[in-house]
Amino acid sequence: MFGNNPKPPAVKEWTCIFQTGHSFEAEMMKNFLTDRDIPAQILSKKDSAYVVNHSQLSLIYVYVPDRDVEAAQAAIKEFESGELIKEDFPDDDES
Repeated sequence: MFGNNPKPPAVKEWTCIFQTGHSFEAEMMKNFLTDRDIPAQILSKKDSAYVVNHSQLSLIYVYVPDRDVEAAQAAIKEFESGELIKEDFPDDDES
């Protein structure tokens, strides 16, 4: 019934760059990308009739426009490495 590698739904002119089973992770990634001026949208396949965080019943996808895929992938690498750009976090002491 459920495949081991579910594929994100195709959306014209948009590419799925992140998928998770947790709403908060999808929201974090969307916010991270939009903070970097990369438009992002969430498509949730979470079935509210079931309380699960696995399988195709609970996948949540983050999409970006096709033109922004490379920038989004670079931003995700930055996010996952934990090495965020210092300019993104100005020091409060300097104000």
